[in-house]
Amino acid sequence: MNMGNEYEIETIGDWNPELRFELDEAVSLFHKEVIRIEDRAHLPKPPIEMIGIVCGVLTLNDEIEVIVRFSDGLEQLCKTEFCGDFILVEKACLDG
Repeated sequence: MNMGNEYEIETIGDWNPELRFELDEAVSLFHKEVIRIEDRAHLPKPPIEMIGIVCGVLTLNDEIEVIVRFSDGLEQLCKTEFCGDFILVEKACLDG
């Protein structure tokens, strides 16, 4: 049974497992609106149910993570997940 190269993984965004938040960087994201990359077609004015708000920061095993509140729940994200899977709404609108 060969389990080596059977699957190809495609990533979107800046997916770098070495990325880590600095505390001041994570705190600067408080109250920022984000959406998932797959929802970017809805920019510049995404529906409210697609918008998440950065509402917290925590340290877990020497890694700083942000908490994002969506209408259907919370997501806890390290910087790799945040940069690889999410877009800041204000930055996306400015980059237009």
